[in-house]
Amino acid sequence: MSGNEEPLVKSTLASSAAPPGQPEAEASAPSGNGPQPSKAGRRRRAPDSKNKPPKSQHFYFVDSNSSSKEKRAHVMRHHVQEKKKQRKMSHGSAEQASGGIAWPMKADAGLIADTESDTSSTAQEPSDSQFSQLQIRFSNVKPPSQSLPLHIGSPVTILDASRKDPFDSLPMEYDREDLELADLWTNKLTYWSGQNLYLKNQIFRTAMGNPLSFKAVVLAYCARWKAQLYGMTDSLEIQRHVGQATKLIEEATSGSMEVKPDDLAMALAGMALHEERFGSKQKAQDHVNRAVQLMRPRTGTNMPVETFIHYVRYIMTPEIPKINQSEQNWLLTFLRGAENLMQRQSTPGYLSKAPHRFKAFQMESPLFSLLSSGPRPSQVPQAWRIYVVRDAQTQEVSRTAALIYITAALWYFQDSPDKTDRFLAQVCAMVKQHHLDQDPACETLLWLLLEEGYDSDLRDPERGWSTGELLQCHKQLRPDLQFQFNEILMSFLSLHTPIRGVNVFEEELHSQ
Repeated sequence: MSGNEEPLVKSTLASSAAPPGQPEAEASAPSGNGPQPSKAGRRRRAPDSKNKPPKSQHFYFVDSNSSSKEKRAHVMRHHVQEKKKQRKMSHGSAEQASGGIAWPMKADAGLIADTESDTSSTAQEPSDSQFSQLQIRFSNVKPPSQSLPLHIGSPVTILDASRKDPFDSLPMEYDREDLELADLWTNKLTYWSGQNLYLKNQIFRTAMGNPLSFKAVVLAYCARWKAQLYGMTDSLEIQRHVGQATKLIEEATSGSMEVKPDDLAMALAGMALHEERFGSKQKAQDHVNRAVQLMRPRTGTNMPVETFIHYVRYIMTPEIPKINQSEQNWLLTFLRGAENLMQRQSTPGYLSKAPHRFKAFQMESPLFSLLSSGPRPSQVPQAWRIYVVRDAQTQEVSRTAALIYITAALWYFQDSPDKTDRFLAQVCAMVKQHHLDQDPACETLLWLLLEEGYDSDLRDPERGWSTGELLQCHKQLRPDLQFQFNEILMSFLSLHTPIRGVNVFEEELHSQ
């Protein structure tokens, strides 16, 4: 406490320090002067019972140089804040008693949320023990049939009051097992590159638009993923959620149940994702083809759903890689176009109008660490690596897709140095905004590109579809040719001549 501050007891909240049975007027009398009479309007009633403990005292620190009026105003401000906080807590308790449910979360769960910074100036910093008792509030949903604990606590804590919680309203009736599966998605499920929280959060929120999409995307996937954690291929949870999702999709397809095409496409893409990883690749391909049939004619109408379908298509692996002549020619045409683009955009005149074209892909830039080849150590702690999705080469596929997408965008903007510069500047800004310069994750970079969060004149919904088609051709190549293709594209983006150029790639491609 500084020298010009003194403790001031909040008179409106603090009780007297006198024994419970002694009148407050006597207890507050100056020492040696005996009891002093006080005005009737200010006399405080003695506690009703001797067994009732006195209220806790509240101290506030004020500037000793302040006037009495300023001190009283300071105390009253805190008093009003305390009353508001008490009313909010009592209101929350009443809501819980009438049907709300709170979900206690573990401290190390790493809540998936967008954190804001407007916490109250009077709020205390939560301790380590408090973090283990943080709760996320669920509203507008039917509670499970199990009886609730006698005391759940306030549904609003210092931490979750400043967050946008994706669990604000689940789109379906749920039980505790469903909540555990949802927790696996938000807090455990991870790639080698890390949890990719933004990507998972966006998928979760989009899936919440309909019970069918939520069950097919989140619950069915996590049921299968949870089973493989324990070395199982089947479980009651898999039979329940996958079976229900399959039945609902059949009803929606036949017309016996009304579901929006976007929600049905989202559900089909979710089914394709877990079928491809934990079930049948043929079923996965059938699901994703049906999702594409629903969304392709409506390109650009629902970007969150479209982005998810693109992402699922990109990371799926072909059953039998085999490339035909037309696909080979397409890859070669794309590389030669990228080479011509590099030669045109590397001139001093172009770079003076689009400075980001040069510096965006240099070695010290965030995009270089994301798009260049080389070893990629995991950001996942050793103890959490049991949660890494197995046998999913998402990092390398996402890197290839990002290289193709950015090259295609630069080709589209080649006649406008201004658009080229703004596009790369905004991509670099998104990378820093989502901390990909500190924790590189190609999956999140690809997701951000597909979301097209840049200026309207830089967007092109068709770019995601064409990137996917070329990526399918790339997946048919041998691994060494896939690597060589990526190295050539990265060299062109960096405005360097590749060591093994397009002609060498063409010779080896024809010999495949």
